[in-house]
Amino acid sequence: MDLNFDFTEKRVIITAFFCMAFTIANLITVKIINIEFLGMETPAGVLIYPLVYILTNVIADVYGEKVAQRTIILGLCVDILFVFMTTLILFLPSPSFYTGDSSLAFVFTQTPRILVASYISYLIGNFVNARITSIVNKGNEYSAIKNLGVIAFSELIDNFIFIGLAFVGVFSVVDILIMIISHWVLSLIWNVIAQPFTNMTVKWAEKGKPAEE
Repeated sequence: MDLNFDFTEKRVIITAFFCMAFTIANLITVKIINIEFLGMETPAGVLIYPLVYILTNVIADVYGEKVAQRTIILGLCVDILFVFMTTLILFLPSPSFYTGDSSLAFVFTQTPRILVASYISYLIGNFVNARITSIVNKGNEYSAIKNLGVIAFSELIDNFIFIGLAFVGVFSVVDILIMIISHWVLSLIWNVIAQPFTNMTVKWAEKGKPAEE
C-alpha cells in the first residue's frame, strides 16, 4: 500500500478527520464525565472537540482561509446529515422483538436549543480561528506559540457562545461562567499536549505543496 500521499490527498485526509471530529464531539456530548482530581464535570465532547480547532488552524495555515471556510461549512453539512438520519430512525417503527429504541432515543434525541447553540458557536469560533490564523501566519513560518494562542482565543469565543446560548435561564450566571472556564481550561490542556502533533501535521501537509500555492 502506497502511503505517500500528495498535497491534495492530504487535504482530503485532514478534511475527513475534521468532519468526523465535529460529528463525534456532538454525539458523545450526551455523556457527562466527572474529573474528580480537577473537581470538574464536563460533557465528553471536550475529549475530541479541540481537534476541530486544531485542524481548522492547520487547514487555514497550509491551504488558506477560503479552504478552511469551505471545510467548516462542509463539517456542518456532514453533521446536519448525521442528525437528520439519526432523528429519522427514531420515528421509524421497530419490530416487537427490538428493545433498543429507548437507548437510541437517549443518545440521538437532539435538544433543538443546544443543537442550534452548537452550530452557531461552531461557525463563529472556527471562522474566527481561520481568520486570525491567516493573519498571524501570513508570510511567516508556522509558530506553535502564536497558533496555540489563536486556538485558545477561538475556543473561548466558542465556549461563551455555546454554553451561554444553551444554558442561559437554566443555570445561574455564576454556574455558566464556571462551565465556560472549566471547559476552556480542559480544551487548553488538550491543545498544549497536542501541540507537537499539530506541528508535525502542518509539516506533513506542507510537503509537496505546489509553488503556485
